[in-house]
Amino acid sequence: MNRIRAARQALGWTQNELAQKAGVSARTIHAVEKGRACRQTTKRQILSALSVPWEMRDEYFVRARPVRRVPVHEVERHAASA
Repeated sequence: MNRIRAARQALGWTQNELAQKAGVSARTIHAVEKGRACRQTTKRQILSALSVPWEMRDEYFVRARPVRRVPVHEVERHAASA
């Protein structure tokens, strides 16, 4: 189960109640509970509303996948062979 949802339910709150306390939309809470990414500010607001320390954010939110940077010479070589 999603940790945000579990924490919210442990407090007996609805998604709307958490959204109001965090200062975000209920749609945002729904998306976060579905595992979608959100902004750092939004994470801070939600964790603060749940009284969860910022240092525990990685346990509550899906980590963004790192972007793989392709060296320019590989891009140029691929374009030349196409």
